[in-house]
This record gives sequence, structure tokens and C-alpha cells, in this order.
Amino acid sequence: MAAKAITIEIGYSLTKICEVDYKAKTHKIYKSFTVSNGAEVINDGALTASPEYVEVLRRALATNHVKAKQVVFTITSSKIASREVTIPYVKENRIADVVNANATDYFPVDLSKYQLAYTILGTVGETKGAQQYKLLVMAVPTALLSGYYELAKALKLEVAAIDYASNSIFQVVKDECAKGKHIVVKIDERSSLVMAVENSVLTFTRSVSYGFEEVMETVMNTLCWGEVSTVEEAIRVLQRNECIVAEQEEVSEGAEEVAKSAKDRAQEDVRDAVVPLINGITRVIDYYASRASGEGIERILITGAGADFKGMAELLARETNMQVTVLKEAAGWNLMRNFKNECFSEYIACVGAAVAPLGFKQETEKRGKDKKAKKEGGGQGTNWALLAYTVFGVGLVAAAALAAVPLIGYARLTKTNMELKAQAGSLEDIIPIYNEYVAVKAERGMAGAMYEATESRNEGLEEFLGELEDKLPANVNVVSFSSDSYEVTINMEVQTKDDVGAAVEQMRTFHSLIPERVTVTSIVEEENEESGEHTVNFTVMAAYQAVGYEPEEETAEDAGEVENGAAEDAAVTDEADTVE
Repeated sequence: MAAKAITIEIGYSLTKICEVDYKAKTHKIYKSFTVSNGAEVINDGALTASPEYVEVLRRALATNHVKAKQVVFTITSSKIASREVTIPYVKENRIADVVNANATDYFPVDLSKYQLAYTILGTVGETKGAQQYKLLVMAVPTALLSGYYELAKALKLEVAAIDYASNSIFQVVKDECAKGKHIVVKIDERSSLVMAVENSVLTFTRSVSYGFEEVMETVMNTLCWGEVSTVEEAIRVLQRNECIVAEQEEVSEGAEEVAKSAKDRAQEDVRDAVVPLINGITRVIDYYASRASGEGIERILITGAGADFKGMAELLARETNMQVTVLKEAAGWNLMRNFKNECFSEYIACVGAAVAPLGFKQETEKRGKDKKAKKEGGGQGTNWALLAYTVFGVGLVAAAALAAVPLIGYARLTKTNMELKAQAGSLEDIIPIYNEYVAVKAERGMAGAMYEATESRNEGLEEFLGELEDKLPANVNVVSFSSDSYEVTINMEVQTKDDVGAAVEQMRTFHSLIPERVTVTSIVEEENEESGEHTVNFTVMAAYQAVGYEPEEETAEDAGEVENGAAEDAAVTDEADTVE
């Protein structure tokens, strides 16, 4: 009987949990349920689990009678870098050695802060002597993994593996996509994942920085479908009601306002909220289609919590002019039986995580074998009896010598103690003054903390926009802009990919942004059919510096870090070109 494992995918508002067979040939899902996070515990894949969140998970596992002790986490993050590479056709147990030896060529960053994993995409070359492996190599920041190990420890679970969401989904759909080219789109709360699977091989993966969060908020802000106050309620309303509809034909100008009902206006608001998501997905699909050779895309499969929204598939089909299907069943998986009363799409990454996880591991897990080797390798040919008697004799002599030391120092310490007591008695009048000082200092600290809690980066938005206007290169066209208290997302257009690197490098000099948190989330090259002009559309996500941050004078070391940032941007641009 196969061992069971708990698989967990943590979203911004909800956590999906399944109990499944671990690395089994036949796939069986025993339990599946969703837990509300309460407060936000994750930010772009980085997990900070509060005690309250841990307790909620512990109660949920107990309530659903989950007995497995191994856990597999599946994660999504723009911080996970991926690269398609080819290596010589070596034995499979030597692939990791080849990947590690060439890792600096794949990722021009400090790899001591990253953990690597790979998956075999296939082979290149027909003859045996000329064959090569085609791999998808991924690098995840080690700091990103620590939160998941801490959560597992708090839940008294053992981390069996940490998987990347695209690999988890691929394990479910690879047999379903055994012939032809298929696009798989996972629509989540704040981002979406677009994958291409051709003949059971994962050939393309891109992240889109749009999800259904704005659509959900629009439904929660209208009373057209009743009072909706929670994320779970908003998702169910979108699944059961026609909130997402294609744009209707225009009515005459004189009758337009009269003809629109409250429901029509609510559907218009929902459509406006879903348009950026649909456009983002469409751009990535068009980019893949323009670079892929051979036969065209056979169909688009959508999954994730947003896939089951009524009208989502129809709207995407209309915009892409392709067949769009909601993933309800997959070859080799009896999903309809396991999810009779639930929407399977919400759990797709969870059920696939335990099939063949990539297995990102913390560096500390590798030390056990070294300790075991040292234990087994030492001690041969040693006369332990002679050594024991020698140590005992030396210790006996040392103990006799040390026994006299306390007697010599005791008198001196007694005198010092009496002097200190006399000094303490003379200072008793200071105690009330000191206590008052401590109380005033505590009140001042509380007042300062309350003031700092009211500060927000949005107060300095005008300053940031001024910096954007002054420093951004003149050939950069800002298409769209969104901001919250923590980060900013900007969609821009330039003429060439070199301009992309220049724009990102310039943004890393902004005083209001954290340089290493300025990242490119998507790059799409477009051509105007009428004018023949080439443009590059790209999206930058950047985190604000903390409120009150003052930049220091740039040193030679800081200048080196800026150059490293430019190198990372060049790597991102190269990755956009590498589409098989």
C-alpha cells in the first residue's frame, strides 16, 4: 500500500489541502478541503505563518481526520527563475552533477543563496551518439523555503518535498496532452500561470501578473447577487451566476441609460475587471504561438479557482478565437469520482504535487549523510582502554588542584558582596525616579508605534511619480500603472529588448524602490501589422522602500550590486527568447 502524504498550496486568501498517495503509479485522493487564511500570510511565495494561522491548519487537519505525517508544499513565485537547457546524454544519476557544474552559466547570480532542481523535458537528436537531454532547470532562493519548513515543524509534519506549481499541474495533464500542442492556464487570485504541453512534454511556462482578485472584489462591492462578505462566498457566486458576460451590442444613444438595469451595470463592472486578466493571458499565448513551429495549438485548458467562473471560458475563447475548455477530467485520473461535490480546478496543483515533485530542499537537510559518514569512518586501530585510563588519571590530578581554588576566592567574594549591599542601600532613593523614567519611555514608544502604523507609502506616491518622470528613459511608454501600500506594477512599451534592460536598470536607482525587488514578470514582443513596427511590451513589479527610508551614499560595493542587477535583467531577456 502506497504511503500517504498531505499536499498544501497556500494562496493569498485560501489554503488548499489534500491527502493523497505519495509517488504512486495509481492516483487516489482521499480528502480535500479549503481553509481560510484569516490574515495574509504569503507574499509572492514567501510564507510567514502566524501562530493563529498554524492553529487554524492544525484544527482543520484534526477535524478532517488527516493522519499522514509527510507534507508536500507546492509554490508559485516570480522569484523562482527557470531556464531551458540542453546537456550531454549522461546517466540519469549524473544529471545533477552536470547541472550543478554549469549552474553559473544558467543563472548569473550568487548561487550560494539558491537551491536548484530540474525536470527532464525530453531528448534532442535522433542518433544515440548525438542525443542530448533537454531540461527545465529552476533556481529558488533558499530564504523562500524556510517559511515552509517552519510551518511543517509547527504542525509536527515532515517535509517530503517542495514542488513548483507548474510541475505539479504538468503531472496531472501530461497524459491528457499526449498528442498535439495544448495550452494550460491556471487562474489564481493575484496571478495566472500559462503553460504549453506538446506530446506530453512541458515546453513553455510563463507567469501573468493578473488574477481574479479584482473580479472578486467587484462582486463583493455590489448587491446585485446578494450580500457577499467573504472570499469563499464571492468565488461561489462567480461559479453559479452569470457575472462574466461578453460585451453586448450597443443600444441607441437615447435609450442607453434607460435600457441598462442594475444587473447590466454590475456585469459591465465585472467585465471591466476581468479584461486585464484576459488580455494578459492572450498576450502570452500569442507570444508562444508566434515562436512555436509546426502545427498550431489544438486547444486551451483552463484550471485554477478562476476557471470555474461562469463565462470565463467563453470570454477567453472569444478573445483568442480558439477552443477553450475547463479541465474537468484528465487521463489517468478519476477526478469526477474524487471531487463529486467540489470544483476540482481549485485543487489541481495539490493533487499533482505528490506525483513527481521537483524536491527543493534546504541545505541543512544534506548534513545528515556527512555526519553518518564521519561516524562510520573513524576509530579503527585505537587502544580505547589505555586512552580511558590515561584520561581518568589526568582528570583526577586536575580535580584535586581545582578543589583548592574556590577556598581561596571565597573570602574575597564575601567581602565584595557586603560592599555591594551597602552601596545598594544608599541608592534606594533613585528607584522611584527610574521607574517613572521607564513608564514615560514605554508611553513614548507606544505613541511612536501608533504614529508609524498610520504611515503609508501611498502618501509619497506623488514623489514616486515625479521620480518616474525624471529618471525613466524618454523612449519608454507607460501603458498602465497600479499601486498599493507595498508594491507597484507598471506595464510599459519600448522598441527593443535592450531598452527593457535599460529601463529596469534605471528603475533600480529609484530611491523609493528596493533595487533587488524590481523584477520583470512578463515580456512580449509585438508587431503592428499595418505599420510593421516592432514593440516590446513588458511588466515590471517593484516593492517600495520602507516608510522613512533614506538612501545612503553609493559606495563601490553598491555600484557592483547595480551591475549584478543589470546582469539579471539580461538573463530575463535571454529567457524570453528561449522558447522551443
